[in-house]
Amino acid sequence: MKKIILVTFMLITFNLFAGQADLDNQIVFYLDMEVNEGTSDNNLTALVNDLVKTVKETEPETSGYQYFISPDQQKVSLVEIYESADAALFHVESFLSSSHKDEFLNTFTITNFQVLGNSTEQLKIAMQDFTNDHRSLIDGY
Repeated sequence: MKKIILVTFMLITFNLFAGQADLDNQIVFYLDMEVNEGTSDNNLTALVNDLVKTVKETEPETSGYQYFISPDQQKVSLVEIYESADAALFHVESFLSSSHKDEFLNTFTITNFQVLGNSTEQLKIAMQDFTNDHRSLIDGY
């Protein structure tokens, strides 16, 4: 019985520390956007649904990809969570070469774009047309 408890404790401890290491490498994109005039609710919903589906199917190192809309349907916040700077870079490169890029940029005006986490120089260069607001992790869990 003591061996089972010890092994269970060791596995839980390992998983907690492994999860913390992942959090230390995470990159989060936080965007505030305005919905451009003339965008219908149906087009907005279809675009967001398509983007979520595409990211979920093609980017296994994306931990979260969520859109939030204001009650008046005019403001959208987007939260994207990547396991690493490499995963975030893969997303940026995929977006830049995708058929969704133009529709996304025609649908939304980005008013705030923060990159949270320890960005690499390569990621910063790839994102320079969208943001230069990269914030490094100080501490937290």
